[in-house]
Amino acid sequence: MRIKILADVGDGISLPINYNYPLAGVIYRFLAESDPEYASFLHEEGYAAAEKRFKLFTFSQLMAERRRITGATIHFGSTLTWYISSPVERFLSHFADTLLTGGRLSIGQHALQIRDVTVPRIPRFQSEMSFRCLSPIVMSTTRERNGKQAMHYCLPDDPALSELIRQNLIRKHQAIHGRAPHDDTLTFRYDENYINRRQGRVTRLVDYKGIKIKGIMCPFHVSGSIALIQTGYECGFGDKNSAGFGMVDI
Repeated sequence: MRIKILADVGDGISLPINYNYPLAGVIYRFLAESDPEYASFLHEEGYAAAEKRFKLFTFSQLMAERRRITGATIHFGSTLTWYISSPVERFLSHFADTLLTGGRLSIGQHALQIRDVTVPRIPRFQSEMSFRCLSPIVMSTTRERNGKQAMHYCLPDDPALSELIRQNLIRKHQAIHGRAPHDDTLTFRYDENYINRRQGRVTRLVDYKGIKIKGIMCPFHVSGSIALIQTGYECGFGDKNSAGFGMVDI
C-alpha cells in the first residue's frame, strides 16, 4: 500500500538537489513521534531475510508541475506531490497518524502545509507488467576492480541485472512473509526504445550523506511471479529503497 501527499509551497521553496537524506529523516522523525520503539527497530535493525536486512519501505522523488534546477539547488514553484510505500501496515499507519495530526511536512527549514493525504488504488497485479520510475532504480553488487572487491552499480545493459533484481525481490518477500514465494521466476528489462530516444541518458547520480549512488530513471518491463512483482511495487525495485530509490508506478 502507499500514501500520496500533496503539500503547499506558498511562493515556492528551494532545496538541495540531493534531498533524499532529508526526506528519509522526515519519515523516521514521523515514526518516532508516533511509535519510538518501532522507529528505533526500523532504523537500527529492520526486517531480516537470508542474512540481509530490509526497511521494507520506499519513497518517490518530490514532484511538482513547476520546478527548475539551478546548480546544486532545485526550486519548486507549485504544489508538491510525494509518495511513500510499504507492505507493512504498522509503518504506514504510524507515519500517516503523525502526518495527519501535525498537518505539516517539515523539510529542512521549510514547514509545508499539508493539502491532502490519500491512499491510491492498488493496481491489479499480473504476470506481465510495465512500470515507470518515481525514483531511480539502484542495483548494486560487488565486483573485482584492480584486484580488490569494489561496489558496482548496474547499468541497463548489465547481463546480471535481471537476476540480481529477482534475488533481491525474493529476499524482500521472505522478510515480509517469512517464506519464499511459490513462484520465484522473474525477468526484468529496461525499455530500450526509451533509452534510445534519450540517447542513453537515463542514469542519475545522487549524493546520500556523502556517498555517490548511481541509479537508473527509465521505464521497464517485468514478467514472472505476480507475488514478486507486487513486492517490487510495494517495497521498491532494486536496493537502497529506504534511501528513496526504486519506487515505481503503473
